[in-house]
Amino acid sequence: MPNNPKNSSVGTIALAALVGGATGALISLLFAPKSGKALRQDIQNKAVGLMEQVEDTTFQRAEAIKQRSTDLADKGKKLKTDIQIFIQDLRLKKPGYVDVTQSTSEETSSQPETETISEFVPTEVPPYEGAPTV
Repeated sequence: MPNNPKNSSVGTIALAALVGGATGALISLLFAPKSGKALRQDIQNKAVGLMEQVEDTTFQRAEAIKQRSTDLADKGKKLKTDIQIFIQDLRLKKPGYVDVTQSTSEETSSQPETETISEFVPTEVPPYEGAPTV
């Protein structure tokens, strides 16, 4: 997966904000005028809430990655099909070759069906370069 500077800087900022917020919350709890038991309960509640938030975020990220990978696989399959069609079109348009699979109905009716040629046949035969000159 390519490293996108914009996404990584946003992620870094989000992580810094999360860590800073958690640190600030902990410090404010420590300096609040509460009894030890109430303070411990508040810290436990905050920790549980933070863990649930981390689990939710992780689950959402995992689902997003799963969806992206499925989308990329689908795009790859479509691209493969498009390239195969493109190559077939290039072969059909190659100069000097005729597609004998697209013959007229008169030509096909005169030929038995077992003799159908599905290859490309050159219209001109190039001269043999190794032929002796006389």
